[in-house]
Amino acid sequence: MNINQKFTKVDDVSQDLLDVFLEPYKENCKYLKKAQFQDKETSRLIKKSNSENQGLWFIQADFSIPESCYIADTGHFNSVEFNICYNQLFYILIAYLVKNHLLEVMKDWNLETYKRRQLSDFLIVNFSSTFKKPINSRNFQGTLSINKYSARSKLIMLKTSCTFYDNNGGWSEGDVTIAILNSQPEETINGCHETVLA
Repeated sequence: MNINQKFTKVDDVSQDLLDVFLEPYKENCKYLKKAQFQDKETSRLIKKSNSENQGLWFIQADFSIPESCYIADTGHFNSVEFNICYNQLFYILIAYLVKNHLLEVMKDWNLETYKRRQLSDFLIVNFSSTFKKPINSRNFQGTLSINKYSARSKLIMLKTSCTFYDNNGGWSEGDVTIAILNSQPEETINGCHETVLA
């Protein structure tokens, strides 16, 4: 994954969005600190490319893991932390896309729908990662892209790539396929909807 691409739009993700969609994590597991949505000019075009590696949408984020939530300090970024950081990047990217109505296959979703279904309806169906040089887990960055999407019946499939890296050449990358259950969202009690974000 090329982390040095040129983008036509870079937009800071609001703290409100981060707070709401990282809320399921315990405080000591909220590794993502701030994020930027990054958009290439080509992603504004109709998505006709079959290339799974060109990237349609990107998010870049700063991370810090001051202390492992599950093991004594290993001194480096590990596979469990890779998975947690991937999830946080992915959840925030989807929140941004849903809020801004950018993802065609989720055009009927809003933030309330997404918040309600964030944990139950998103499934990792394929996950691979490689570690090329140890990453300093105290201070590092991550980038995630959605490379391809499709919808059939009641299932949305997203193919994604991600990279984690630090200022000293630390590097890890992976490819993850996500399945999203896309049955009709349930109505809230009495038809009233609570607002997640303004």
